[in-house]
Amino acid sequence: LRMIFETAAATLDGLLMGSGDAVIGVNPATDSPQATARLLHLLDDVRQRFDIPMQSCVLSHVTTTVDLIEQGVPVDLVFQSIAGTEGANSGFGVTVPMLLEANEAGRSLGRGTVGDNVMYLETGQGSALSAGAHLGTGGKPVDQQTLETRSYGLARALDPLLINTVVGFIGPEYLYDGKQIIRAGLEDHFCGKLLGLPMGVDVCYTNHAEADTDDMDTLLTLLGVAGAAFVIAVPGADDIMLGYQSLSFHDALYVRQVLDLRPAPEFEAWLTRMGMADADGRVLPLDLAGSPLLALAGPLGKGA
Repeated sequence: LRMIFETAAATLDGLLMGSGDAVIGVNPATDSPQATARLLHLLDDVRQRFDIPMQSCVLSHVTTTVDLIEQGVPVDLVFQSIAGTEGANSGFGVTVPMLLEANEAGRSLGRGTVGDNVMYLETGQGSALSAGAHLGTGGKPVDQQTLETRSYGLARALDPLLINTVVGFIGPEYLYDGKQIIRAGLEDHFCGKLLGLPMGVDVCYTNHAEADTDDMDTLLTLLGVAGAAFVIAVPGADDIMLGYQSLSFHDALYVRQVLDLRPAPEFEAWLTRMGMADADGRVLPLDLAGSPLLALAGPLGKGA
């Protein structure tokens, strides 16, 4: 039950800060089908109970998700990490036919009200290199930005709803310091947009990299100016599952305020209807005791 309570608390934290218009995702510490199913039921229960215009996703392996789809578990988005070489994708345990099958499985549920984009993909510079799968013709190494862009070509074939690079997620062996992480985040956003993808960024760094939160604030601001589709935020900016530092829900509020950015229209309308945002989309101070979302602090749904 602890997993359910902690997930509900993190979901409440994000919603109260106006986050969640792209996706509410959970990165589980286990790929257990049972745990994944419980989390999917929890998130779907939240969506229905509070009538939230949102997508949910549990970031389990694609094969786990497809099996759960066949069992009728409510899956909004099918997640998978992908890379720019066949060898690196093999390291993730996926093939192109497997991804195409997962795309069709997700669409078979017909859960989307607009369009049929059901894939959520993650990438990141250095994944092929870290798997020793970065060699090209004649055994010569290919630079990690080129291989990252190749993964976007694969993503195009899957017509995803969301794709984001997890910049800085491996460590200083691949992106040494804050400047390199900032450069890589902008490179990835630029290349993703050139290929017509709904490109977002998980702005993050490992604790042993020569980077800090100031660097992440800089990259977040630059991405906001550049028109990134979305960023990833977690409670307190501390990704306890992967052991790195990301953005917080407060950071998302900051970039919206200084650049006059707004949530997705349907999500903003929901925030306003719930008394959580004003007519201009600005999140309002809220007494949790008077919020209808207070129910999230207790057991919820089939997973409880």
